[in-house]
Amino acid sequence: MDQTKEWRAWTSLVPEYEYKPELPFSQILVPTKDTEKTTWVLKMMDKVKRPVVLIGETGTSKTATIQKYVNTLPRDVNIVLNMSFSSRTSSMDIQRYIENNTEKRTKDVYGPTPGKRLVIFIDDMNMPQVDTYGTQQPIALLKLLIEKGGFYDRGKELNWMFIKDICK
Repeated sequence: MDQTKEWRAWTSLVPEYEYKPELPFSQILVPTKDTEKTTWVLKMMDKVKRPVVLIGETGTSKTATIQKYVNTLPRDVNIVLNMSFSSRTSSMDIQRYIENNTEKRTKDVYGPTPGKRLVIFIDDMNMPQVDTYGTQQPIALLKLLIEKGGFYDRGKELNWMFIKDICK
């Protein structure tokens, strides 16, 4: 990151595009001022440990930009969990997916392997079906996770599960 503390145009940060014929078409991302802005925001929010939601028109490279950023994260300290929502995605699906990528640390604290961070990338968050009460259950579960730091175990006891070292 630039430490000069001077205003610069985003276009000055756009690197020259290098064609790599070995890359599959789905992994090609031509850098633009918008992809550079988005990547900068992702880096800043990651630095201060805040979740990010990108919104915009279809075809504006939101998914490709995030995937490129997530792929640059060091794998020795980051476990990347990619999820794609559909109309059939339930909150139980999301909870089980998160639980399968964490382990019990203490009585009610769960997280990825010690020394690692779980990075969750969710594509198409708007897709889950709206229930009778106007709620999208998977999004409600994520809201609970972000705001309260965990969710309830869905077993008989309904114990609270704190989820640590997670980046949403």
